[in-house]
Amino acid sequence: MDDTTTELAFPRRDLLLILLGFPALGAVLAWVLPGLAHEAVTRLPWLPFEGPLRLVAGLDQLWQRGLFVAVGVAAGLLVAFIAVSESMKLTLTDEVLTVEKDDTTPRFARADISAVFPDGKELGVLDRTSRPLVRGAYQAPPAAVAAAFQRHGYPWSKADPHAAAFRRWVPHAPELPAEAHVVLAARKDARRRKAEEEVRDLTETLGRLGYVVRDDDGHQHWRPVTG
Repeated sequence: MDDTTTELAFPRRDLLLILLGFPALGAVLAWVLPGLAHEAVTRLPWLPFEGPLRLVAGLDQLWQRGLFVAVGVAAGLLVAFIAVSESMKLTLTDEVLTVEKDDTTPRFARADISAVFPDGKELGVLDRTSRPLVRGAYQAPPAAVAAAFQRHGYPWSKADPHAAAFRRWVPHAPELPAEAHVVLAARKDARRRKAEEEVRDLTETLGRLGYVVRDDDGHQHWRPVTG
């Protein structure tokens, strides 16, 4: 990486903490869990899941404990890799923003971006029509993210510049056409079923219809695009 390129990802210290800390936590929990399970089935026989608890409580041999600890370490590693993989890695130059997320690496020209802003723990990037190009969790320090985008000349904003335009979706409200209501109803059902890929597809469909949607407090909110 040269002076004209900036990478934004997990800070090295945080990355090491995750990759080492989660497996260590899994090992500790796996080591103490049989003892805790034994106490639970002995002192609290009314607890649910008695069968699994007795199975774990019966791991009293050293080799059994060792095998259980190995499972705990593997589970911790899996959680750590999932946490890292779900976070975006951003690479900035003065001309192009590259986003590595979900096994994809889209590239966006700076000239096609109208706004970049933080939204809680997520980062939003909008195109010239105010449609979302990027939205996802980021792990780099917020100050470093803001400084990097500003240094490379991107239109950084402290918040979503179109936040005031969002309205809570109400079925059959006259402000929206029927086809938008159909898509929003389907999207609500997909969110209830936690069908993430379907939610993304329906969000893109709304974009083609000329609307942006976001979720807030368990409800869908929409606004029209600006161009």
